[in-house]
Amino acid sequence: MAEVMIKRISSRLLDATLSIPPLRARNVLPVIIMLLVWIGLRAVQVDENMAFVLSVVLAQAYAIWRNLPQAAHDMAQMPVGRPGLLRWPVIGVLLLAALQIWLSDPLLTQRLITAFATFFLIVMVLGVMREGEVLERVTPRLADGTPEYKVVSLLRVNALVAMIVICVNEALIAYETPVIWITVMPIFVLMLHGLYWFIVLMLLPSESQPA
Repeated sequence: MAEVMIKRISSRLLDATLSIPPLRARNVLPVIIMLLVWIGLRAVQVDENMAFVLSVVLAQAYAIWRNLPQAAHDMAQMPVGRPGLLRWPVIGVLLLAALQIWLSDPLLTQRLITAFATFFLIVMVLGVMREGEVLERVTPRLADGTPEYKVVSLLRVNALVAMIVICVNEALIAYETPVIWITVMPIFVLMLHGLYWFIVLMLLPSESQPA
């Protein structure tokens, strides 16, 4: 019995590992932009602090710009949503970017990442607090009242990822220089992608697992 269980777990771990999807080019581009801008600016002797801030801010700007069309589309589908409502978040992001460039303080730029991850974590935790009620309401059920299939919520996984981002970012701030930060972050992003999908795939019910 124990041997069968070990084989089943080993097979599940292997399947999850081999099923991790590759990181899409559009998702890795911000990291590539950050590295290329950093290397280019340092090659022309731009101040280290300014080069760091510009590299990260431009990477953030691309990531936000890339997601704006989808955000506008999603808001247009809402009964009270309008794409024009995106104006204020975009203005806020532009002001934050301008503030970072003006101050050229790597610590501010790094801490803003912690702030965004903390906000995301709070949203996920609030979602976890209500997910039982929501899942109970939306999960299809059979005639006897049992769930038609197992519903997997990713709120806890997202919260875990946010916590990891906060911990790694704060550790790099506390113990390493901005140069090390900008070198380690691309590797961290790749590892985080693999970890996220590994956890998600492990949470999905196997074909032999009943709802």
